[in-house]
Amino acid sequence: MRKFLIVFALLFFAGCGSKELTKVKIADMIINYYTPYSSTNILIPRSIDVVWVRKVNKTKVLAKVCYQFQFLTDYDNLVNYIKKRPNSHLAKFDFGLVALLGRKFGPFKKGEIKSRCDEVEFALRYNRWRIEKI
Repeated sequence: MRKFLIVFALLFFAGCGSKELTKVKIADMIINYYTPYSSTNILIPRSIDVVWVRKVNKTKVLAKVCYQFQFLTDYDNLVNYIKKRPNSHLAKFDFGLVALLGRKFGPFKKGEIKSRCDEVEFALRYNRWRIEKI
């Protein structure tokens, strides 16, 4: 009987995991999207506001997200560092992020705070929500 209760409890709690995409999960995903893989500190998220979330179908969700970042370095310094050190961790793993930040926010300066609102598309793949388009 005890084994039955343990198995029942495990199945019950496993079924309680939320597959819904909440505003908190969306905010966390946006932070992770813009956080570099390298140890270089490029930015600090100041605020993230998920304005609305719309479910398109079972595997697609749209959300309007407004966020504000404070930059810890200059865009030009990052680009020059990558050019001078093409084998660095930053150049290998975060080159795309630096290019994305330049496209989204323009040439930023150290200490500057920039805001932006985007419509973000999420897709459910392999039971996990992922950012498809931002």
